[in-house]
Amino acid sequence: MLNTIAIDDEPKALEIIQMHAGKIPFLEIKNTFRDAMSAIGYLQKNSADLALLDINMPNLSGLKFREIIGSEIMIIFTTAYSEYAVESYEQNAVDYLLKPIRFPRFLNAVLKAKKLKELRLGTQAAHLPKAKQNTENCLFIKSGNKRYKLNTSEILYIEKDGNYVFFHTADKKVMSRMNMQQVLDMLPDGQFVRVHKSWAVALKHIDILEARQVTVNSRVIPIGKFYEKEIIDKMK
Repeated sequence: MLNTIAIDDEPKALEIIQMHAGKIPFLEIKNTFRDAMSAIGYLQKNSADLALLDINMPNLSGLKFREIIGSEIMIIFTTAYSEYAVESYEQNAVDYLLKPIRFPRFLNAVLKAKKLKELRLGTQAAHLPKAKQNTENCLFIKSGNKRYKLNTSEILYIEKDGNYVFFHTADKKVMSRMNMQQVLDMLPDGQFVRVHKSWAVALKHIDILEARQVTVNSRVIPIGKFYEKEIIDKMK
């Protein structure tokens, strides 16, 4: 999942971005802003993978915003002025979208960001000490100021609600502030499958698989259209 913010002083431009984003299952617009300073305040307390950022804004331009926040957040610049293209690439932007933004072009830019995030995560995992790679199939999940030890074989399913995820076992539920992609990156390969934007399930605990839903420990969980093929393939 790409957790994303959008910044543009034009309400219509933000509407178009949200409309396009609503068609992409791996993209979630966490917040929108009419000015860059408000976005900076938000990022001081919240994380984001990607910013869809207008260049030509009053008070603080998109290019200056990029300099302030650094390179940790990926940037896709948006503008009505083609002359900013060179400057945007000098800022190591993922892509540059010329307004009015068309969906095919928007999708292509977002796919680039998704691949870049996957590459970054893969690089980070490769450099983790062996002791941190869940070789014992146990996770320590931070919840508030506590950490709960969970055996991955006991996790039935994971549920996302807003900025939080809930790990469900047969006898408890553990809440943690993270996104679904972070959870999936922690879990052992081949044991869990994402079935919906907000749900992932343990393959070994699936009791019933139907056309648009699965049942795990009496809990009926929806299958999103985007994820149907993956779960069917894994259950063969």
